[in-house]
Amino acid sequence: MKELSLSQRYAVIALDGQESLHPSVSKSAVIRGIAAAKVLEEVIGADEDGRISDFVSKLDEAVELAKSLKKKEAKQIENEMAAILGADGVMEEIPDILGCDMDYYTAGVELKAYRSDDDIYLRIREGLRADILEDGAISTECAVLLWLLRESGCIHDLFSVAEQDRVQARMTEAASENEIFRVLWQAEFHSAVESFAGRFLRAKHELFKNPYLEGVNLIFPYLERRKSIFIDFVIFGTDVKERRIAVMEHLSKMGHYVEEVKSGSETLIKVDHAYYRIFPTTKRSYKVPIQGANLIPVYW
Repeated sequence: MKELSLSQRYAVIALDGQESLHPSVSKSAVIRGIAAAKVLEEVIGADEDGRISDFVSKLDEAVELAKSLKKKEAKQIENEMAAILGADGVMEEIPDILGCDMDYYTAGVELKAYRSDDDIYLRIREGLRADILEDGAISTECAVLLWLLRESGCIHDLFSVAEQDRVQARMTEAASENEIFRVLWQAEFHSAVESFAGRFLRAKHELFKNPYLEGVNLIFPYLERRKSIFIDFVIFGTDVKERRIAVMEHLSKMGHYVEEVKSGSETLIKVDHAYYRIFPTTKRSYKVPIQGANLIPVYW
């Protein structure tokens, strides 16, 4: 596997789980992040002579490009990145988990999403987490990746609320000692809507510390990629474990990687790169009871 560029590493994390066939606010933010990353990767690892002025110049260019990106240009960037990662076996298109929801599944709505290679996704994610959460020097590439994830609303997918405070503290400290980090951390390309959405998701994740409330969809989930879904089935005389197996079989049939994961005293379901709690429940449609299960996302 060849070494991935900055924009490709960012796309592996940020595009994962994004719906591929249709536009969305969250995907728009990610595509603008890819555009910015392509500009900044030109100065990552450059010689020290004139490095600060070159970096600041490229950062200004990246921010301006991200802010002014048109829909046609964004679609072209998305298609090119998906094609490159797909050709290298790093990313593929699969049915979106939302398509497993009863309302979408029975209506025959086609929804697809990007899924990154599991090993590569985990290597990039855990490497980034180790670089920023542990003591030690922060590389410029690590700082740029964090900035891109922050600006595109993806940082909450990699770090818990408490860890985000640690990230902010580490970057603030680094910015006080490094001019490149200072100008980078002060730069912004997200829109007002995305800024609100980011604060909303942060508050939402902090609010739902009760595990039985996590993943409840409130209003304005603009940048939320993880979906709460209801899978219908009719299995009488079965226990919770057997119903969990039925859900896992359905998700596998729909093209998802599914496994059970122990977390303390409970058993979670890992679907691709996201974790879910499962609650057997009955949903009513036109007063008709429908037996099934709710899958509720588990946050960091």
